[in-house]
Amino acid sequence: MFVRKKIDYYPIAVISLIFSVDLLVFCFSPFWLLTLFWGLIGIYIKGFTCSLNHHHQHYKFFSKQWANRAIEFIMSLQTGVVGELWVLHHTLGHHQNYLDQNKDESGWKKKNGEIMNVFEYTIYIGTTAYTRGFKVGKKYPREQKRLIQNIIVTLIAIALLTWIHWYNALIVFILPMLILLYATAFDTYKHHAGLDTEDPYLATYNIIDPTYNWFTCNLGYHTAHHLQCGKHWSELPTLHEQIKDKIPQELYREAGFPFPQITKITTRLSWLSKSWKMS
Repeated sequence: MFVRKKIDYYPIAVISLIFSVDLLVFCFSPFWLLTLFWGLIGIYIKGFTCSLNHHHQHYKFFSKQWANRAIEFIMSLQTGVVGELWVLHHTLGHHQNYLDQNKDESGWKKKNGEIMNVFEYTIYIGTTAYTRGFKVGKKYPREQKRLIQNIIVTLIAIALLTWIHWYNALIVFILPMLILLYATAFDTYKHHAGLDTEDPYLATYNIIDPTYNWFTCNLGYHTAHHLQCGKHWSELPTLHEQIKDKIPQELYREAGFPFPQITKITTRLSWLSKSWKMS
């Protein structure tokens, strides 16, 4: 099959729809305020692409390499993180070293042993993301070559868009890319910060809110993901059920606004619907 898992039509559709709106606004926006409006709203919406980009790098959406490269290019223009950076910094770096703060590419501990606060962590990890990716790439020359290719193609695209219309390129593409590079680091902090252990069942926080996991494609089942990072995102809830008794209650966190509120509303509506059918 061209799409390896049918359920991946969902993230593919989301990524494609966002990119289509980006192009429509870039090419046809009649005035600068509309461009600015989409740029601001788009940053929040594209935040979910960050988790989709993450999942794609662990389990590719397509069976064809050219299709994977194409959607990675699109996601790089949405999130500021090119495809091979996820592979090097995250999969071959963080996932191999997250139990050792002296090596972890997404490490949250300072050299003196103190825990970074979330803002310090965000600036540090976001700013050093590409240099850390290149450092890991010294061990993986094929992936490093692809990283360089990814960066060059993305920069050429941004230069071309800027030459066509600098303001629209800045608002629709450049600023969201910069902001979401750091937002990705910001979001990573809540998964591991403060958990200094060699036990993988104690090394990650989990979020089981159904709305959060619907929007992020089960990113909240983070312990399961780290135990089997090559497992498809749709299979993480099942794996979590198998291991949840090994995860202490204090390692479950609430999803941030607006996910709990949406969950409460949908649960209430579901209850009312069932009550109405039974009456």
